[in-house]
Amino acid sequence: MRIIILSALPQEYAPLKKRFQAFRAVCKRPYRKFALNLAGKEIGLIETGMGDRAVREALRSEPAADLLLFAGFAGALHPDLCTGSVCFAASARRIETGVSYAFRFSHELSDFLAKQGVQPVVALSADGPKDKRALSALADGAPAVLDMETATVAEEALLRHIPFLCFRAVSDAIDHELGFDLQDICDDQWRVKPLRVIATILKKPSTLMAFYRLWHNSSLAAKNLCDPVAAFLNLPAAQLERMAAGIGIEIERD
Repeated sequence: MRIIILSALPQEYAPLKKRFQAFRAVCKRPYRKFALNLAGKEIGLIETGMGDRAVREALRSEPAADLLLFAGFAGALHPDLCTGSVCFAASARRIETGVSYAFRFSHELSDFLAKQGVQPVVALSADGPKDKRALSALADGAPAVLDMETATVAEEALLRHIPFLCFRAVSDAIDHELGFDLQDICDDQWRVKPLRVIATILKKPSTLMAFYRLWHNSSLAAKNLCDPVAAFLNLPAAQLERMAAGIGIEIERD
């Protein structure tokens, strides 16, 4: 069984890679890729970078898979989702186009996720940072998160007829603002550049506390995200195949 895991940032998958130390590096460019053979499962891990274009290009360079996972961070759009909460996308919507994707899961997979404490959410995908409180109204009161990639991966999975499951961990609550402009520290492909982070701090020292808070929250989110994803990957291949076969994606338009 071939499983592809996508993560936008190294911070998102670092605990998982540490948990499965048999992950081996495959290449560094154009994307960092790692591979793991685990009891009848061939697992690929790809660091895509953030955003629609990055994840689309990374996926299109990959051969077919039996299951596609995304494991990454998201911003909360509901007060019940605190920092470190782990959830999965029950539906996804691209904000700019209004195109939505509804996921269908088997009882077996739904029961597994519930036992792991992973809750269903609406994933709203945007082309960049947005006002979270303003966007929360789009979820009609349902628990929701803001990210940049889920709807795009859902589109690609649907086109390629690949079952898709998206895990998200909350790295910032609905009332938490970054305290800096994400564009100041990223290149045009939304890749974080350490030198830009340093330059931002030197230019505005007050952002140091904001970066520390983000690091702390991201560390908690990554740690919590690792546990259910690792438990999922450790399931027997036959069970994962059944769960994957029960995943469906349907497209909806406003």
